[in-house]
Amino acid sequence: MAQTTELVKVVVVGGSFAGIATIQTLLSSIKSGHKNIQIILIEKRDARHHPIGSFRALVDAEFAKRVWVPYTNLFPKDSQHKIIQDTVTQVHHDHVVLASGQIVAFNYLALCTGSDNPAPAKFTVDSSKESMAITSKAREDLQKSKSVVVVGGGACGVELAGEIKNAFPDKKVTLIHSSQTLVDYPGYSSVLKAGALTHLRDLGVDVVLGFRAQIEGLDFQNSIQVASRTIVTPDGKTIESDIQFLSVGIRVNTSYISTLKPANNPSFDSSTLTHADSHQIKVQKTLQVIGFDNIFAAGDCADYSKVPTAAASGSIAPTIANNIIALEVAKSKRKGKPAKLSNPGWMPSVMLLATGPETGVTAMPLIGTKFSNSISKALKSKDLMIGMTNSSMNWK
Repeated sequence: MAQTTELVKVVVVGGSFAGIATIQTLLSSIKSGHKNIQIILIEKRDARHHPIGSFRALVDAEFAKRVWVPYTNLFPKDSQHKIIQDTVTQVHHDHVVLASGQIVAFNYLALCTGSDNPAPAKFTVDSSKESMAITSKAREDLQKSKSVVVVGGGACGVELAGEIKNAFPDKKVTLIHSSQTLVDYPGYSSVLKAGALTHLRDLGVDVVLGFRAQIEGLDFQNSIQVASRTIVTPDGKTIESDIQFLSVGIRVNTSYISTLKPANNPSFDSSTLTHADSHQIKVQKTLQVIGFDNIFAAGDCADYSKVPTAAASGSIAPTIANNIIALEVAKSKRKGKPAKLSNPGWMPSVMLLATGPETGVTAMPLIGTKFSNSISKALKSKDLMIGMTNSSMNWK
């Protein structure tokens, strides 16, 4: 890349797995010679949340202190990079507009805004202090309870039920799932799905399949409920609980892209940039938003991965940084040749389910489909990858 005094501004929206992976790859490129890049992270929260550890934080007050990591050390001291704590409300072809009214121009934009899940997996509030208070209150209520119901048998539901049962073995824990199969995601092994069911039952969790539970007062906004509730299944089984957790649904908010139009096409229909059902942004294999060479998207907010996971987001997102560098290199050569862009390639259907510090179920298609607790512990369950997040944030 030609060394010029003009900064190439790369705006990254969202400071979680995809956003931080993009930033770290850009920082490595800057170290190797691309000095004229300025990275601007726009993040609505005051610290980075490590959602992989959310359910351990629910049952372990000491671990809860570790799942919020400051952005303080993300960039080198006195660097030209900066962090803006705000929310993007509008995306245009060369700038974004923030909730505060501030306009931030860019040469390249990486949209890594993630998704929302019911608490305690993730939180709608932007304050780490408020989020920790929600977790603390839920922990106190859980400790007082005698019987627990978890609604939803995806990865989050399985981990939540397992963590609760591991931490409180004397409590009655019931997981209710509408499908006949747990973690029933496309592309994942049936051995994993059957193994997850066997694993939970071995832990002592009562698993009810094929029943769509509707519990009064429990919804996405009120996903942790302390109330006496009785559920009767279609086959006549009675399930009583005094605390309920909703672990169903993933919501993607990409409303900010409704203002995005090509510079020369004001009549462009921005609704074609997202899927009507999932609201995910449509991207090419290069992770470029369809129709925009300088705007990228990755992670839960984009449609590249069939099943959005933290591992997929972190593995895919560096492609954004690599392609930005490739575009800049092509510009500097000025020979009219297109940039050699890459794509993330094939992603194996890896699933690591942690159900406690010593237990879990793991599927790694390149090696095997189901492993013992010891393998799960080594790969994820013990510290839930918090060390990896700390390292990416330059936090010790």
